[in-house]
Amino acid sequence: MSQTTSELKNEYQRSLELMRTLRDEVRLKLHLAGMDAKDEWRKLEPRLAEVEKAGTEFTEATCKAASELVQRLSKLRSSIS
Repeated sequence: MSQTTSELKNEYQRSLELMRTLRDEVRLKLHLAGMDAKDEWRKLEPRLAEVEKAGTEFTEATCKAASELVQRLSKLRSSIS
């Protein structure tokens, strides 16, 4: 079943807020992190801007991209905690 635009917008906005929180936490911890974590951050950071810019397009693909980025950020945060 396909989601409505309103549902997709709400899902995207929740993911975006969580993504921004995770981004801020990762930035704070990066100075203590090893090279692997810093390399992963360099890959993820450009994706953050891409997903934020896509925020006007409330599609299932946009929501999926935001959700996947949240998962990757959470994993990175855990690895440097």
